[in-house]
Amino acid sequence: MTTTETIRLLILNNQRSEAERLISMLHASGHPCRAQHVESEEALVKLLQEQSWDLLIGHSNTTAPTPQTAIKQIRRLNKDVPVILLYEEDEDESPFAVVEGLRMGATDVINLDDDQHLLLVIDRELANREQRQARRNTDRRFREAERRSQQLLDSSRDAIAFIQDGLYLYANESFAELFGYEDRDDIEAMPIMDMVAKGDQARLKNFLKDFTFKGEEAESSSLSFTGITQEGEETHIDLEVSLVTYDEEPCIQFLARAATTVIANPNNEELEAQLKQIKWQDLVTGVYNRQYLINQLDHIIDTVDEKQYYCLFYIELDNFSERVKNTFGVAGADLALIDIATLLRAKVNTSDTIARLGDSTFAIIAPNVKADAAVNRAQQICKDLEAHIIDIDHKTLQITCSIGISLINENTTSTNTVIEQARAAMEKVLAAEGNSAQLFEPDAPKIDLKIDIASAIQHALDNDRFRLLFQPIISLRGSDEEYYEVYLRMVDENGNEISPNHFLEAAANMSAATKIDRWVILESIKMLSQHRAKGNKTKLIVNIGRQSLCDESLVPWLGVAFKAAKLSADSIVFQAQEIDVTNHLNAAKHFAEGLEKIKTHFAISNFGCSLNPFNTLAHVPANMIKIDGSFTTDIQNNNESPETLIQLIEKLNGESKITLVPFVENASVLSTLWQAGAHYIQGHYLQEPSHGMNYDFNMET
Repeated sequence: MTTTETIRLLILNNQRSEAERLISMLHASGHPCRAQHVESEEALVKLLQEQSWDLLIGHSNTTAPTPQTAIKQIRRLNKDVPVILLYEEDEDESPFAVVEGLRMGATDVINLDDDQHLLLVIDRELANREQRQARRNTDRRFREAERRSQQLLDSSRDAIAFIQDGLYLYANESFAELFGYEDRDDIEAMPIMDMVAKGDQARLKNFLKDFTFKGEEAESSSLSFTGITQEGEETHIDLEVSLVTYDEEPCIQFLARAATTVIANPNNEELEAQLKQIKWQDLVTGVYNRQYLINQLDHIIDTVDEKQYYCLFYIELDNFSERVKNTFGVAGADLALIDIATLLRAKVNTSDTIARLGDSTFAIIAPNVKADAAVNRAQQICKDLEAHIIDIDHKTLQITCSIGISLINENTTSTNTVIEQARAAMEKVLAAEGNSAQLFEPDAPKIDLKIDIASAIQHALDNDRFRLLFQPIISLRGSDEEYYEVYLRMVDENGNEISPNHFLEAAANMSAATKIDRWVILESIKMLSQHRAKGNKTKLIVNIGRQSLCDESLVPWLGVAFKAAKLSADSIVFQAQEIDVTNHLNAAKHFAEGLEKIKTHFAISNFGCSLNPFNTLAHVPANMIKIDGSFTTDIQNNNESPETLIQLIEKLNGESKITLVPFVENASVLSTLWQAGAHYIQGHYLQEPSHGMNYDFNMET
């Protein structure tokens, strides 16, 4: 979950004002939330059963319900809702509050006044919850894969059986037919030796004993013996034997390929060995190929534990196509690759695995090499290759390489991740002119960049680096009014657009938010005047921040601006976020009333996230209500019931408000919104924000 996604939050607190402060603090820190203040155990149970929640934050002294009760109900209902408790610092009680909170099941217990600590813990717990959800999804996919694997086993033409403790744990129909049995159930739990000729029983016992003793080190082997059919007849059996896990139990797999069950050929083993070599070998260099390396990585990642560690070296030959092919030609390039592969073979350990990943890319899997030693080895490979002279048809060339290294340990879960990490490290080396090696290191956590952003904002104000985007708003009720919402972007020195999520809070802190809002308003009036001069009926929705909302001089300034542009005042709707309106209720009321006097409308966005959103409407005369996008997102992405959104729209309609529903990303939600009575919709399904007001509203009619 990113910090810009809406957090679905439950709050346990005896003081409603403290709950409001918590919501405001989260919004101000870039953590928009849809919160519900819990006032009883019954209400908590109802909320947990009806909706999905990301987090519960409660005061340790809350009584209705108590934290113990809340945690008990969360566990009872088998819900994944992390609980964070807040406590008031006290010399006598503080240590006990932390210990007791953790003991009852809270994920953390934090000082009530330590907001920065709370924000870090919230980020951590949301990330942990997302990881748990990903694991649950993976477990479900794994179980589905097991079911499909079982179906494939049952229907396979290859004869397959699993052996444990000398008994057949499982055999498919093809394996039963191999021994003349009509039903595979006749074989299950039967001793292996009952189906082996006496002359081969001792040899088979020793083979299975040695194979089992080797454990995970055992490699797939071939086995031939004389079998006894159900009718007591002898038949020659050729099997591939390997260690596998079946039904979460380690066992031995017997596999007879469908082709080998028809005709017994003494040359099959030699032929299969040759085919296997061709299958796993790079035809140019003779080292292993990409698929073999991936299979090896899959096996290592599946079996590695805390006592084992591996390194993957991703070796890219610097400027190979340009230098080698231009010097030696295409045929000579293959000879150069063979020469380089021979050098790498000579420099690696016997326990290493070397493979060719691409045209000019090799990889080495090195076991039992720690990070620093791996970097040293990679640096030495760079020096050895640089010193090596490639000589083909009396033409010589020296070449360098860039090496990226990724670590493999018990925390590694994905082969693709390992390869991508090593490649990313290699690309950093390559960007620094190559011929070196580097260990992959995750990007450092982002620190507070407000100083840099403040400088960028001032630079943008001084050098006209702000841009406006326009997103159309479509009527579901056949209205002929054309609306666009105005979005602001800041452009850096490279021409890249910067989202306001990254600079508006910094702008507020440096008292530049009002100046930016007025620039947006003037630019919107200017562009709208030009657009309406062409005969369009377009109206704009312009967002303002909390500082502008509290600026008593803004409304008179707007009146002057409209008159100067000869633009009708009702052609622009000014919109503020619900959290800003709630936190500055009197200022918002005066601002909305001032807009009414100059015949301009007021709108509230992100509606429905405060504890009592309709209380705001009782004080602030807002004509249009833009519902928080998380309601739509939950329906479209999380398959949640639309009932909450429907009730919200119906209640707003009952108060004669114009409703706008954003984040419409597909057609599936349109019928629900239409039936609920929503007036307008907005989202990428209709059109993404663009630099001009170019949407064809006629096609909607």
